[in-house]
Amino acid sequence: QLYQRLETVGKGAYGSVHKGKHIPTGNVVALKIINLDTPDDDVGDIQREVALLTQLRDAPNITKYFGCYMDGPRVWIVMEFAQGGSVLSLMKASKDGCIEEKYVSVIIREVLVGLSYLHKVPVIHRDMKAANVLVTATGKVMICDFGVSALLTTTSSKRNTLTGTPYWMAPEVVQSVPAYDTKADIWSLGIMIYEMVKGSPPHSNLDKFQVMDLIPRAKPPRLLEGEGGKDMRDFMALCLKESP
Repeated sequence: QLYQRLETVGKGAYGSVHKGKHIPTGNVVALKIINLDTPDDDVGDIQREVALLTQLRDAPNITKYFGCYMDGPRVWIVMEFAQGGSVLSLMKASKDGCIEEKYVSVIIREVLVGLSYLHKVPVIHRDMKAANVLVTATGKVMICDFGVSALLTTTSSKRNTLTGTPYWMAPEVVQSVPAYDTKADIWSLGIMIYEMVKGSPPHSNLDKFQVMDLIPRAKPPRLLEGEGGKDMRDFMALCLKESP
């Protein structure tokens, strides 16, 4: 047993995430523990995530991956631990539930470094949102949760499957357009800016089926004049272009 499981820090679609300790060195890690006993677990998805993490081992601003171990019916994926938690958890801890603009710009800049690397691979993350961006104790920003990432190994580098969280989805993803590409992540990044500034994504008062119906028909969300500086509002508008 190389790793000791400590407290639970989150629950995801496929299992739980724990703070853990590498017993020989005492280093703190994140342990994503996936139980393969449950019928809704798709082993293929998990294998894809592990393969992708292995490929991205040296990528900037992407959660570092240390290895993968079987423990009976469970898979332990060992990753870098982010002491600060997710951007969403930072929002929840703040007084107004939002992120100050000066920090929004730093987070977005760092996320773009990671996305730029991913998109050259090429990989679409497909689930960019505040909950999937982590901050370490030293303020390093990392993209995590590659559970739905699509490795674009096809020649056309386009995808046509519906995955991700509806509120952050680009119109072409919601409409299951025959193919979409890395631009879908840029739309989600624009929605994430809105989420950090306003405290939640657009249409968060609606259920996900209503939102999926609305996104392709509604005008792209915009921030009002008092809701942040012009540069940030313009940048968000560039991310949220209907025909990029």
